[in-house]
Amino acid sequence: MTRGNTRQSKVYYKGRTEDFVIFVADITAVENWRKYRTLPLAQVMDGWKIFTSHQHGPQGMHNEASRDTLEREFGTSNDQEVIFHMLEKGEIQESFNSERQGIKNESQGSRGIH
Repeated sequence: MTRGNTRQSKVYYKGRTEDFVIFVADITAVENWRKYRTLPLAQVMDGWKIFTSHQHGPQGMHNEASRDTLEREFGTSNDQEVIFHMLEKGEIQESFNSERQGIKNESQGSRGIH
């Protein structure tokens, strides 16, 4: 089974105190949503979680944003309103995850000649 080799699209929003990330289906879906707001969010989003990277930019470690963090940054803890704001004003980014190499089954122990 191939691991990796996937395209990952996200919207990055730099807030006043935190950096936020949401994952989207692809760049085209976000651009179409920005033009035509009638497009359902289900066709734009790739999951419904809002992540924060604790001021480490879009590449940092992502943790789910708390309601309090959303309230402080966006003035609301309503996920849908925050997602709308991020889709409108955030930066669309896309990266390509190459295939990962290495041991695929750690339980097999060392593979050296005995």
